Amino acid sequence: MKVFTLEEARNLLIKIKPIVEDINIKKSELYEFYSRLEDEQDELEKMYYQTKVKELESLIKHGFLRIEEFGGVIKGVDPILIDFLSYHEGRYIWLCWKEDEETIMFWHELNDGFAGRKPVDYLEGSERLL
Repeated sequence: MKVFTLEEARNLLIKIKPIVEDINIKKSELYEFYSRLEDEQDELEKMYYQTKVKELESLIKHGFLRIEEFGGVIKGVDPILIDFLSYHEGRYIWLCWKEDEETIMFWHELNDGFAGRKPVDYLEGSERLL
C-alpha cells in the first residue's frame, strides 16, 4: 500500500474529487431507480429498472475501484470518506478526507475511526508529511 505525504494526498484529491462527484450523481440516480422499482407494478418496467439498478451499481463500484487504484482507502460511502496511509513520528496513520471538505484537514490513528480525527496542523512539523 502506498504511503502518502500530506502534500501528495492533497494533490491526489484533484483526480479523486471528480470521481466522487460522478459517484454521487450515480448514487442519486440509483436511489431514484430503487424507489421506482419498489412502486412499479408492470413487469416489463420492473425489468428495465432492475437493469438500470445493476448498471448504476456497477458504475459506482468502478468509481470506488478507481479511487482505490490511486491509493485511497474507502472508509464510508454515504458520505464518502477516504483515508490515505501516511507516516508520522515512527508510526503509520490515516490522512482523512470527507467528500464535503475542500482538502485534507484531519488525520487519525490506524485503529481510530472518524470520531478520532485530529487537525493536520498537529502534523505540520513532520518532515515525512511536508
